[in-house]
Amino acid sequence: MRGIHAKVGKQFTFHAAHQLPNHDGQCRNLHGHTYQVEVIAAGHISTEEGSPREGMVIDFGEIKEVYKEHIEPLVEHQNLNETLSDVVTVTTAENIAHWILKVFQRELRQVIGVRVWETPTSWVEVRNGDTLRS
Repeated sequence: MRGIHAKVGKQFTFHAAHQLPNHDGQCRNLHGHTYQVEVIAAGHISTEEGSPREGMVIDFGEIKEVYKEHIEPLVEHQNLNETLSDVVTVTTAENIAHWILKVFQRELRQVIGVRVWETPTSWVEVRNGDTLRS
């Protein structure tokens, strides 16, 4: 028996500017958001007695480490059109979430999804297996 399966999440906040040059509304202009990011991981709860991960799916510190090293330097107080130009074509919440998911999946196999709030009432979620059209 493999044990109990669980999902866990870790949230982060960053402040950044972006613009959507082809948008037919206000988002055409450079503007800023306070983004919220939730990283979702899933797996079996470790039953390995005496292990540092006993009772966990993943250590929250591992998720934080990946965010701090690979995501935060490119997003915190940045113009996303500049810092993410090599990884996303348009800096929509959808594309940002997809990029963040790809980064986490390279580093932590337990990560299955990412949710990004562009405003307190508007969010996007990308999960393992979801694809975006370019």
